[in-house]
Amino acid sequence: MSVDRVVDHIEHIVSVAGIDHVGLGSDFVREVMVDVTPPCCESPDDEDPLFDFPELAGPAGMPLVTDALVRRGRTEAEILQILGGNTRRLMSAHMG
Repeated sequence: MSVDRVVDHIEHIVSVAGIDHVGLGSDFVREVMVDVTPPCCESPDDEDPLFDFPELAGPAGMPLVTDALVRRGRTEAEILQILGGNTRRLMSAHMG
């Protein structure tokens, strides 16, 4: 899956639910699995389609998402919402 395909999904969610209801987390599964899998065990990305995001192997790939959103014409305010603002608002409202 490419960054552009991820942004296709983001755009679809925006069209269905609205910009205020889209959030993209940076909790990259591959990085977490590598950190918590003992060296004696098999690789966390062996033949697992969940890890088929070579461009987004970790948080360092987030600028690629940002760039793709800019190319799609999203404003800075919208991008900030998608990349954490909406999640922060939700958590503040419901978790204090």
